Amino acid sequence: MMRSLWSGVSGLQTHQIAMDVEGNNIANVNTNGFKYSRADFGTMFSQTVKIATVPTDGRGGQNPLQIGLGASVSSTTRIHSQGSVQTTDKNTDVAINGDGFFMVSDDGGLTNYLTRNGDFKLDAYGNFVNNTGFIVQGWNINWADQTIDSSRIPGNIFIDPGMHIPAQKSTEVSIKANLNSGLNIGTSSRNLYALDSVHGYNSKTLQDRDENDTGITQFYTTSNNSIEVTEKGVDAASLFNSSGTGLNLREGQGIWVSYTDAKYSTNPNDTAAFDPNNQATQNGVIFWGSADTATTLDITLNGVRIQNDSIRSIQDAIAYINTFTAPTDTRAGTGVKAVAKANGAGIEFVNDNADGTTDNMKNIRLNVNAGNTAGEARDMTWGAATSSFTASVTPNPNPAAGATSWIDGAMNVEIITAHKYIYTSTPTDIGVMYNPDSGKTFTPNGGAGNYQRPDPANDPEGAAYWDAMNGGLLNTNARVFRTTEDLRELFQRDARYGVDYDGSGDFALDDVNEAVKVVVNASGSYAISNANEISNLPAGIQQAANAPTPVNAKNMSFNITSYTDEQGTVSTNDLFTQIFKAFDGPQPAGSQIKESEVLKLSAFSAGLLVYDSLGGRHTLEVQFVKQTTTRDGGNEWQMIIRVPEPAEINTTGEGPTNIVVGSARFNNDGSLASYSPRTVNFSPNNGAAPNQLIKLSFGTSGSNDGIVSSNSASTLTGQATDGYTSGNLKPDALRVDEKGNILGEFTNGLTFAVAKIAMASVSNNSGLEEIGGNLFKITANSGAIVVGEAGTGGRGEMKTSALEMSNTDLSRALTELIIIQRGYQANSKTISTSDQLLNTLIQLKQ
Repeated sequence: MMRSLWSGVSGLQTHQIAMDVEGNNIANVNTNGFKYSRADFGTMFSQTVKIATVPTDGRGGQNPLQIGLGASVSSTTRIHSQGSVQTTDKNTDVAINGDGFFMVSDDGGLTNYLTRNGDFKLDAYGNFVNNTGFIVQGWNINWADQTIDSSRIPGNIFIDPGMHIPAQKSTEVSIKANLNSGLNIGTSSRNLYALDSVHGYNSKTLQDRDENDTGITQFYTTSNNSIEVTEKGVDAASLFNSSGTGLNLREGQGIWVSYTDAKYSTNPNDTAAFDPNNQATQNGVIFWGSADTATTLDITLNGVRIQNDSIRSIQDAIAYINTFTAPTDTRAGTGVKAVAKANGAGIEFVNDNADGTTDNMKNIRLNVNAGNTAGEARDMTWGAATSSFTASVTPNPNPAAGATSWIDGAMNVEIITAHKYIYTSTPTDIGVMYNPDSGKTFTPNGGAGNYQRPDPANDPEGAAYWDAMNGGLLNTNARVFRTTEDLRELFQRDARYGVDYDGSGDFALDDVNEAVKVVVNASGSYAISNANEISNLPAGIQQAANAPTPVNAKNMSFNITSYTDEQGTVSTNDLFTQIFKAFDGPQPAGSQIKESEVLKLSAFSAGLLVYDSLGGRHTLEVQFVKQTTTRDGGNEWQMIIRVPEPAEINTTGEGPTNIVVGSARFNNDGSLASYSPRTVNFSPNNGAAPNQLIKLSFGTSGSNDGIVSSNSASTLTGQATDGYTSGNLKPDALRVDEKGNILGEFTNGLTFAVAKIAMASVSNNSGLEEIGGNLFKITANSGAIVVGEAGTGGRGEMKTSALEMSNTDLSRALTELIIIQRGYQANSKTISTSDQLLNTLIQLKQ
């Protein structure tokens, strides 16, 4: 009977302990990082009255007879489940999401305590502490190499409130950008490079320079004292108009340029025409037919055969010739119009080259065929008896004025005033030529009275000039160009030496118009000037000329049209043609300069910050300018790198010291193929360390991790530098990231990880012993502390500006209270009932 009393007492005691434990859980329902516990009940030793017996023959076995002596609390178990994470407005609050503990110490790390409460702050000295003043353990930055070594034993985290970081000079800059490979550049452009009037020579520097050599870059200084790239011929296929639309020149496309109207007159010596009213014999007169006698018109004009055996007047001939001017569905046109000369004895053929895009519609190619009798010089014999004229059967071989035919003795003539300029994607060499504007002088071979062509092996410029002065450019050969410099120089050469200005059909020195200049100005336009100046051709250009030969300037008149071939296999390029349509119209000698539409290049600039050893900020401007589309479909860009003076990056000794020019090439999938330079040598010239080597990290060859070239807008997507100015830590500017890095923001705008919080773990969280203040210490059953970084070794991540709430579930705790209460009440009943039984027993004596 007494045993039941003691069993009831032990039950009361265990439930009282359970009540204490649950009360503690409820008390800490709002304690950050708290982990609730439970009381683990166990039975006490049982009294064995009779042991168990084994079965025997004829009799079964018996179970033992044991009487329990009550319950006890064997242990309490702490439940380390994750508590809810609550965001706060404090940047140094840190919550752990997952397993692990913060480590804090009050003796410099000799004794470490664990906690889940991340309510941290800086004290007056810069220690990173919790609310009870224990210092958080971790790793501090090593400013010598600006690293945090988490492999070392952690110690007190200390962040100096007056922390100062020295300036770091830049050693590497990187860029990520797209350079538009398409046909519309919008505002990402620059004007076409300027070009002077001398090919292969720079008139400003007085040096021989090949404008088409990609390995040479020339510069000039503008009126605003800025340095610009000049004398740079680029692939004409990479040009854009002023609206930013790509001209998209393709192989074989081009334009016709007519420098003046092509004109040719028959009867050049103005031999008198037959006069039907003069009733007398007329010898050697020009006869076009009469009412009594028809003549035959048989000519070939610009490849078109024109035949008519019923011509009775010059008006008949003109009217019939003009029916062939325009093409029809069944035949080509001539582009040539015929009008009567003022004396009525001859025809003036005129082609203003304003119509058509093919060879047959340009210039004048006239053949007088053998069957032609119209417009020839004849002897016209008057017959008084018949009152009529009789024409000689054949032309008069010796007319009074000396004319034997339309073309003064020749049966064919060619008047060339228009040339075709055709683009090729293959680099071409147009050759050098003496230019009176600047450069080498002209020196013919031989001596006075016997001047000869210069030796092309020793003087190619002079030989080319000699050839031009002897009609070498007065031909219909296609002018083939690739670069903007090719085209500029071809324009100028033809305007000077390739136009039959006098309409004679032959080249003469009087066809030279050497005062014409074609340049590309700073605005990006082709500009042509026709100065009213006498050109003094050098002595010796005529074999007997021992002194300069003066020639007068010529009046010019332009007509620009598209080019295509007669087979129709080459399409016209109207955008390219439109660029030069501003040339159209007269340009007399001494008139204003004519300028084409502005031409643009696809360009994109990025300003990269670099820092010198003193922390001085400098802008490294990188400008990309599209130069060409390669034959495999890729793109090649010029890369112009400059720094503001007095800083220097060019150590070659040529050109401005603050500009370096390189290139970037892209594959046809838009990926980077190669670029140069890879480094620049930067000297700020402001007292900081010179010769600062800066690596240019613009991408990996064959990849898309840097600069790329695709058909979308040019844009900068990323840039970085490893340098910075000096700075001080901003007050209250600390925060913690998910890896435990304590990030400090400095007055130079940079954010550094100045320390890292260590995270600890043990093998048995429940084996830890709580010592108050939300702190735990290890025990023999918890295992040793294992230190590492957040997110590694099974440790959780850290959440900044957040705290972990208590994991006490209030609904569970209150339910437990009810259960504990019922258990307590039941045990009390055991005692009271046993007491009643004992009382009955005592009453038996009475």
